[in-house]
Amino acid sequence: MSAYPEFAEPPALPSATRMMLRNEGSTTVLLQSLVDSPLTAEVLPGPDPATLRTPGHLSDVFGSSPHTDLRIRRSRLRDRTGAVISENLITFRSVDAPRVIPSGNTPFGLHTRSRGLYERRRILATGLTTERFGLLPAGSPGRAYEIAFSNHATVLVHEVFNPRFVTTTTEAEARAETATGSRVALADHQPRWPDPRETARVRQVLAHADPLVPMAEARALRTELAGPTFLLQGGDCAETFADNTPRSVRNRVDLLRAMSERISQGSGARVVTLGRIAGQYAKPRSSPVELRGDASLPSYLGDAVNAAAYTEAARTPDPSNLLRAYRESAKTLSFLSGSGIYTSHEALLLDYELPQTRISPDDGARWAHSGHLLWIGERTRSLTGPHIEFASGVANPIAVKIGPGCTPDELLSLHAVLNPDNLPGRLTFILRMGRALAHERARELLTAAAAAGLADRFVSDPMHGNGVTSPGGIKTRTMRAIEEELRGFFAACGETGTLPGGVHLELSGDDVTECVDVDIDDTWLGRRYHTSCDPRLNPSQSLHLADLIATLLVTTTPALSLTA
Repeated sequence: MSAYPEFAEPPALPSATRMMLRNEGSTTVLLQSLVDSPLTAEVLPGPDPATLRTPGHLSDVFGSSPHTDLRIRRSRLRDRTGAVISENLITFRSVDAPRVIPSGNTPFGLHTRSRGLYERRRILATGLTTERFGLLPAGSPGRAYEIAFSNHATVLVHEVFNPRFVTTTTEAEARAETATGSRVALADHQPRWPDPRETARVRQVLAHADPLVPMAEARALRTELAGPTFLLQGGDCAETFADNTPRSVRNRVDLLRAMSERISQGSGARVVTLGRIAGQYAKPRSSPVELRGDASLPSYLGDAVNAAAYTEAARTPDPSNLLRAYRESAKTLSFLSGSGIYTSHEALLLDYELPQTRISPDDGARWAHSGHLLWIGERTRSLTGPHIEFASGVANPIAVKIGPGCTPDELLSLHAVLNPDNLPGRLTFILRMGRALAHERARELLTAAAAAGLADRFVSDPMHGNGVTSPGGIKTRTMRAIEEELRGFFAACGETGTLPGGVHLELSGDDVTECVDVDIDDTWLGRRYHTSCDPRLNPSQSLHLADLIATLLVTTTPALSLTA
């Protein structure tokens, strides 16, 4: 923490939130009533007020003289489930500590009430935070105020509330978004469906379809990811309906299990195996159109949207493909039964994801039933965008892909939005940096994460930042570049004391010729180049990487245990 929170006045707030911010009684009592749970204070190391870059109303409360005698109690209020309700700073004179500051995890407000102290409050500022504060994102409601107690002690209080509980959305805004589907309409990389009524019908069908993935299985994956395990995530760049056969699925499953076994036996690590499977039917593209000569057609966006054939009929987005994607995913899950492999895909198409998200009667949480783990891609991870909003609202384990443009502050902001309770197993960051920047950028981000005490998992994707084009115009990747990025990531983990959380690979269970070892050879690439999107590793290349990963786990991070 480098600054006191600062607040900007929003144009409108719900009336209940305005009342909370202007309340002159016990905030803790109100919050306990709001969340229907007792609250406990997680006491955190408090900074020296003199080192903070914003004054935080110090002179308003303690005068303009040097504030050498001030101290800060920093705490985080949590409910019985561990959810963060608020972040709090109490600034006080050292001499007043025995009179008003609790020594344990009792919330400050309950402590002063229990001592029978009368108080007078003076509100100094209210509004929405201008920056991330603690685990809470920018735009969280909060306030600063003075309390003068009957025993003559005076404190300065800064409170920032979790917007999940103290909302910033007015009823009018909520009604407008529900009625118009505006959040989906505003999302990037969504198909331009030609018939809105047919799209609405498809959404209704998906909303009433059986869950593809039971909540209990998604929760089990989250539990596994909360422990000291190594994540092996792999599969097709983009699945296709035509290749969704028992043989194709079996080949991918057998390869993933063989890789998992090699990593485990070679390193002693406990491996969690997660397929890019049973839902990876959509891909964002850099251009909405594909040009061939003088012809221009919509880009192929994956079988869930349109077909790969270069014709107007094939490339026209068809919402009925969403239903086909659901059926094919269900079929794949039947092939996977008993394999011990979890499923994942990019949560790109909100018309597919939102209808399959339901509230559990068991825990009241909202779960996505389209896959065990869902990830948000590099192109759609805007902090204020609908994709991050969707991911923040589901209880599944989730992941975010981040490239070399991601700053430490942006990483911490994504964490604040997606994992405000800092729960292990909830959030995975997948780093796709490219070999030239892999070590430097990973080290910078891992250092920031360690300093902030993040419980998130960090995984290397050594493929997406290392694409090249052959002389004949064929997309490929070299094993040399992939290996260099892996080595850079593991080195950064060792240097920052970070457990290497896993790898994310695009691979095929078939003997394809899409990635090369070192030299790019168009003739070799053309032998069995079958991908519908980006180049994949074949089984031999995949197993070679599994052996390398096992070696790196042992040699690069020997002091970090993944076997506990």
